Amino acid sequence: MVLGRFHRYGETAVTSQNIIESMRSLPPAWHANGSLNPAVIEELFRRADGALDTAETGCGRSTLALSHASKRHLVFACDVPAGEDPETHSLYQVRKSPLLRAEGCEFVIGATQRTLPIFNFDRQFDLVFLDGPHGYPFPELEYFYFYPHIKSGGWLVIDDIQIPTVANMVDVLKRDAMFSLDSIVRTTAFFRRTDAPTFPPYADGWWEQGYNKRHGVAIRHLGLSAKPRAIAHELLRRLGRR
Repeated sequence: MVLGRFHRYGETAVTSQNIIESMRSLPPAWHANGSLNPAVIEELFRRADGALDTAETGCGRSTLALSHASKRHLVFACDVPAGEDPETHSLYQVRKSPLLRAEGCEFVIGATQRTLPIFNFDRQFDLVFLDGPHGYPFPELEYFYFYPHIKSGGWLVIDDIQIPTVANMVDVLKRDAMFSLDSIVRTTAFFRRTDAPTFPPYADGWWEQGYNKRHGVAIRHLGLSAKPRAIAHELLRRLGRR
């Protein structure tokens, strides 16, 4: 992060360091949906600083930081549930915060299970931060809709990897040719998008994925007849697995 870089904040020019310090000044219980550690906020900002397009699922301190780091920031977030005090909800707190660079943000309101499948992805992202619903298989669903739209050299950031099912997804991605694990900050994983071809989102190709190759494939357990089994063995041989 270039601490001397200037950002527009209303009519005022502020530095990256000013923005980070403002994030640190927010109270720990700023909203009731949980808060990112300041070290994670700083890493998010550093990796997104100067980006053209970023996106996230969920919202909070990360939204405030990314609204300044990126020219255009796309936020998928749930609305305040009926009967809940809006003062405790992350979306309400973010939108009313004087730290939000609102002119650079687009909010898509609703559960990501509903909004992502119908969203028109018309851009490539420099950074995508996944921090929406964490129950299985929802992080995987979010990944599915975003991964074809992350630029080579961009970032995929996954929060709450201490949750076992999220940790499983991280294990799969650690062995995927499209991503390289750069670092883990607290409970947040930062993956760099490589220049590997995008895995076809509407095909199969499970045998080409690193996680499956790492564990090996027991062809004899697939219930194949002799000819398909021979073809499968030959395919795996060519991929370096017998």
